[in-house]
Amino acid sequence: MEYIALGSMSGTSLDGIDLSIIKSNGLDSFQEIDNLFEPYSEDLKTEIHRVITDGYLLNPNLPTLISNEYLNSIDKIITRNKSLNIDILGIHGQTVFHDEALKISLQIFNKNVITKSYPFMVSNFRKNDLLNGGCGAPIIPIFHQLLSNKFQIDNCVFANIGGVTNITIIKKEMIKAYDLCFGNSLSDDLIKVHNKKYLYDKDGIYSSGGLINQDLEKLIYSDDFFRKDTPKTLDRNYFHKYFNDLKNYSNHSLGNTLYTLWNILSSEIINYSHNSQVILCGGGRKNNTLIKILKSRHKNITDIDEFGLNGDFIESQGMAYLAIRRFLKIPSTFKDTTGISKEVYLGEIN
Repeated sequence: MEYIALGSMSGTSLDGIDLSIIKSNGLDSFQEIDNLFEPYSEDLKTEIHRVITDGYLLNPNLPTLISNEYLNSIDKIITRNKSLNIDILGIHGQTVFHDEALKISLQIFNKNVITKSYPFMVSNFRKNDLLNGGCGAPIIPIFHQLLSNKFQIDNCVFANIGGVTNITIIKKEMIKAYDLCFGNSLSDDLIKVHNKKYLYDKDGIYSSGGLINQDLEKLIYSDDFFRKDTPKTLDRNYFHKYFNDLKNYSNHSLGNTLYTLWNILSSEIINYSHNSQVILCGGGRKNNTLIKILKSRHKNITDIDEFGLNGDFIESQGMAYLAIRRFLKIPSTFKDTTGISKEVYLGEIN
């Protein structure tokens, strides 16, 4: 039996809410029905960024403010699909902190705001994984595997370049996954310091024509994360420990600093791809500088949009898929994706 599910996701890039409606049996079928992006208001974006930067919550109303924007977005996509009967909602919330060692992953929103209108909801997707020895991320790889089967690709690497970059390695029925490297959050925050027209490296405009800063590259690669055993995860701000260095280098050349970051990221993607087809998802796939570097080093780089999907909404579609699997009590997380001690389904039905 197939179900219609609405999934929503607020990524660590802090740009807003991605929503998707899909149809699936929770196993091997998938149909994309509709997608919607609703940007955060500037005030809310600033408030969330302050929590992530400072490490504590000053405004107790923030979860409700986030949920109000979720609710408005859900109302909008459901209204324009009013002929559909939505069976279940998957609500991820806004991640503000993640630490695999502490077994803490915080996604904030006020579920009571949403359940008043939509009572059949799945949330708190990372808890079950953390409680059973997992890292709590990444949790979308099982959806990547569904897509690889749909497109009949049995040797590929999904690279999701969001605030953090994670990869899913698929070879036939084998699946491995982990957080790979920083993504857009580090460069986004750096560009904000310079008060540029665009608050991110739009289309690679600031990094185009840049050169590698070897001292910066050596500094970043000195971090133990790159030598850590997998599976492993990253908090959005993990690499912000080098932020003062990044600011100093970028004061001399923002272009070279950004280019160096994209060079490091592309190197990490290539290191784990070997002879596999690389399928790019997330906002980073639109960065022309990053894509140029990747294609200069690997002959098989594909934007997931080439398969007829919108690469901005893979995670929100994945949340809808996980919600269906939770309803059916089908495991969604595995030892080789998060290091979990036993296979469990993800999420709580509210």
